[in-house]
Amino acid sequence: MLKRSILLVLSFLLLLFPQSITVHADTQGSIPSKSLSIEEAVQLALANYADIKLTQWNIAKTDSQLLYVSTEKKKLEQKNVSVANGMLPVNPDIFIKGIPNYDELSEEEQVGVNQSILIQIMINTSLNQFISAQSESQNSYNQEAKNAQLMELGDQLRTLETDKVINQLRLHKTEAMIRYYAIQKYYQLCSLKKTIEYDKQESEYWFQQSEDTLRSYEHGVLSKKSLEDFNHKSAERKSVFERNLRSYEAQLEQFKLEIGLSSYSEVILDDVISSTSEPGNWNTAISLSTNYDLQEEDAQIKLAKDNLDAVKASDTGLAAYYSVLWSSQIAHKNIVQQQLEEKLAGYKSEAHEIALEYSQLKVQQLELFQTSQDNSALLSKGLISASQADQNKLDLLNLNRELDKQKVAYALFQAKVTLALSGVIL
Repeated sequence: MLKRSILLVLSFLLLLFPQSITVHADTQGSIPSKSLSIEEAVQLALANYADIKLTQWNIAKTDSQLLYVSTEKKKLEQKNVSVANGMLPVNPDIFIKGIPNYDELSEEEQVGVNQSILIQIMINTSLNQFISAQSESQNSYNQEAKNAQLMELGDQLRTLETDKVINQLRLHKTEAMIRYYAIQKYYQLCSLKKTIEYDKQESEYWFQQSEDTLRSYEHGVLSKKSLEDFNHKSAERKSVFERNLRSYEAQLEQFKLEIGLSSYSEVILDDVISSTSEPGNWNTAISLSTNYDLQEEDAQIKLAKDNLDAVKASDTGLAAYYSVLWSSQIAHKNIVQQQLEEKLAGYKSEAHEIALEYSQLKVQQLELFQTSQDNSALLSKGLISASQADQNKLDLLNLNRELDKQKVAYALFQAKVTLALSGVIL
């Protein structure tokens, strides 16, 4: 049973050697593959991510609302809301003209008519005073209603103008975040791919050890317990390799879907890790003047101040509310700025930790490389076993694995710095 188990492990290790990392390989060659650079991945992400499209629609909707409210406000400003109610006649000639054959009446009859006209003029004069007062009241009410509507439309315009500014800022922020995410995902996939390649190289060591271990057991040099331990360790390495491979396949498929490349059976990534610069001293100055969060805070402060200015001369109660709101927005910006400054302060220590870890690994690499050369000489003289020399190679392999991880960490840190320079601090 143990021999069968060790043979199964050997078979697995042998299968690792000729494999290449291929995701859903096309067995019939009918589905295309594609080489994908990190720059193209960023552009595809910007073109395909739904967050950008949603933000663009929000901007279009705000622009439409802004145009409508602005047009309605202009119409109302030009509208004449005063009314002119008809006044009753008070001119005697008007009444006389309305009496048929007035000139043919006798003098006594005309006197009687004139007295009636005078009484009517007195009545009409009194009624005209009431009509005039009513018209003035109506005109005053209409003007107050117009002013209230204009104020409401003005409030809407200020809010919509602020919304437009904020939506534009959020669009730029979303674009910057998607660029960062695409770079981050690309490096993570390349790192996982590199891990699988290291696993394959490591399998050569385990393959050689498997042969030696099986031979030692068959010759009675190795105990059954030692063979079981080795078999367990080999099975663990197989499990790690399979888990990494499945994770790489799943993550690459998800990334392909997100950037619009799901129709390709295979997407080949560039080896960006090999060309990534080594971690070093970092002293880039990052200004908060272009930060999108602070610019959004400024837009909210401006809105609160404009609202305050619009009412402070006419509504003291509302002015008091807007004054508190304005002060609150200023305080909120100060808090956000303090939080951003604290995040920035951590960038330097993060860069220092990556560089320090990398430099320590480089020292270990140099020591292991020297040991490897010494072991080669000792092995040729028969002074050490092949197993000891192979162990040194395995240690060097795993050290290179850790060095690559630190290079990826530094590349992602640089991407985060680029993001901060563009206005977003994580």
